[in-house]
Amino acid sequence: MEQRRGQLVEEIRIAERARDLLAGLERRLKERDRSDLENHLSQLERLAGSLPEDHTVRLLVDDAVQSARARGAGYAGGSAASRSRSKTEGRLSSLRGILSRDEAFANREA
Repeated sequence: MEQRRGQLVEEIRIAERARDLLAGLERRLKERDRSDLENHLSQLERLAGSLPEDHTVRLLVDDAVQSARARGAGYAGGSAASRSRSKTEGRLSSLRGILSRDEAFANREA
């Protein structure tokens, strides 16, 4: 049970980092703020690269980065970043719910 908890906590940490980076990307693209955009995209790519290829957060980050590079600043790129951030927030909510249920179950068992 403790190993599963550790895995969930790590998943939550990764998803929170991705959410924060995606929110920053979304903001930069919508405001057409190109300052430090490449550095921001590189941070997202490093995060995605540290995850398995089929990992949900990796797929969401990859989609946002590809859209930002292909469509650039403005509505289209910002929209993709917004969708990815929103889906990452949904994933975060699910992970937190699983962790909460596991902890409640463990407390009942104790």
